[in-house]
Amino acid sequence: MPKDENIINTNDIESLRKTQLRLLDAFDLICKKYELKYWLDFGTLLGAVRDGKFIPWDDDIDVSMPMEDYKKFLKIAENELPVDIFLQTPKTDPSFKQCFTKLRDCHSTFIENHEEQGTDYHQGIFIDIFPSVKYPRMPRLFRKILMRTTVRSYGKAFIKAKYKWFNITVYRICKFIWFLLTPFKKYGYGMTPEDNGYMFSVPLVYLYPLSKINFEGYDYPTPNNPHKHLEVIYGPTYMTPPPETNRVPHAKLILTDTPCNHPRAIKPINTHAT
Repeated sequence: MPKDENIINTNDIESLRKTQLRLLDAFDLICKKYELKYWLDFGTLLGAVRDGKFIPWDDDIDVSMPMEDYKKFLKIAENELPVDIFLQTPKTDPSFKQCFTKLRDCHSTFIENHEEQGTDYHQGIFIDIFPSVKYPRMPRLFRKILMRTTVRSYGKAFIKAKYKWFNITVYRICKFIWFLLTPFKKYGYGMTPEDNGYMFSVPLVYLYPLSKINFEGYDYPTPNNPHKHLEVIYGPTYMTPPPETNRVPHAKLILTDTPCNHPRAIKPINTHAT
């Protein structure tokens, strides 16, 4: 096993990758069936561009969808997904407080670095599905300040429950400012303001029409200009791997054959029972 792969906190890299790609392919199948747009994004796209495969220390998959397609996907996914893949949203899993969606494998456990094992929400191996929205042109500094304030106030109010009412007020003010900006001509795209920790807005000309890129032996959708897309997010040196000290996976524990404690997890059948 390559040295870099030992960074991921599981003793079964092959099963982890197989599960992740199964989640991605189940998602891809639904999107093709209903003609929904999406693209590989963030670390997954970066791995595809660099080497056509996972970044060795990256232990999740990221995809993005236009908001209109994302909403359609949420309406149909539960009836289309296999029974052992859980659609995780704040609606299907109330203890899950994020403003994006995960598809979770029901046979496994994935504990992220900031989490504790045995939470109320589902903790299976996952892929992240991020809704993408259009942003108007605005001064870069103003956009960053507004995005940073939106991300922080949302996280403190609804995820960490820290100074809750103060941060809810700040968040609502930010949302009102975003609402006031709605009529302006759209220039770029990116994650929703609540989740845009990179504080980016990529010009729309780099996104459409979507193209294809090979990832782990199969072709998946990609922004039309993935290099410019990644450069906006990660900077001009995005093709250069970071120092080994910065190659940090998301999980502190991955159990590929042990389900979590969530009611939708699927426990293994005891074939030795009498």
